[in-house]
Amino acid sequence: MSNALATISPDQLPSTQIGNDEAYVELSKGADFLGRLQLFTKGAAIDEGKIPPGHYGIPEGEKIIDLGTSIDILPLARRPKALDMSDKEAIVTTYDQNSDEFKAIAEKSFEQNSGCQYGTSFLVLERQSGRFLELFFGSKSTRPEAKNIFPYLPLTEADIKARGLKDVEPHGPLPVTLKVRLIKAKFSWHVPVVQKCSTPFEKVPSMAAIVKEITKFITIKNDGTEKVAEPAGKKARAR
Repeated sequence: MSNALATISPDQLPSTQIGNDEAYVELSKGADFLGRLQLFTKGAAIDEGKIPPGHYGIPEGEKIIDLGTSIDILPLARRPKALDMSDKEAIVTTYDQNSDEFKAIAEKSFEQNSGCQYGTSFLVLERQSGRFLELFFGSKSTRPEAKNIFPYLPLTEADIKARGLKDVEPHGPLPVTLKVRLIKAKFSWHVPVVQKCSTPFEKVPSMAAIVKEITKFITIKNDGTEKVAEPAGKKARAR
């Protein structure tokens, strides 16, 4: 039977699916949450050999998809974000830069080993995986690099007028290459480096899918603060 199967030519077969490939990507999703794109430099994932230091990766449960030291992204949207991971059982995320919660997390982030970060969170399309992902520049060494992505975000005529920009034209998202630089001081760590990408993205999701993801990304629910539910019986953290 195996020899017979080997002789089957795909050209002789009828269509083998109903609908297009994008429909099956949507059907294959688990929980409806945005994956995370991360530059790994230190920590348990590296210690356990899941990914080398200085590589970009996508955490997927117990494994990490290794994307290497150079990746291409298409930045689609941005939002402020503050993240408090000091209590792993009550992780707090807030997107309201004017809230007391955000300001408290930002202030706490300057304490050593605080478990807190704040900065710019981007919605991006990553070329290798073809996935929408969140890229968060929340540490002291990554926050300054975030501004180098700003010019590559979509720019509308309304944006130009609102910001009082001169000598610029409206444009869609522009491709960016992210590389890696090693910082050597008392301790060493890796930081992202933003570069212009000359290779266009030829395979992108439908406009409807892009609009849907951008809308979800910039829509602030409730008071703009999300908190991971704590196990039963444990006292909830105050917001």
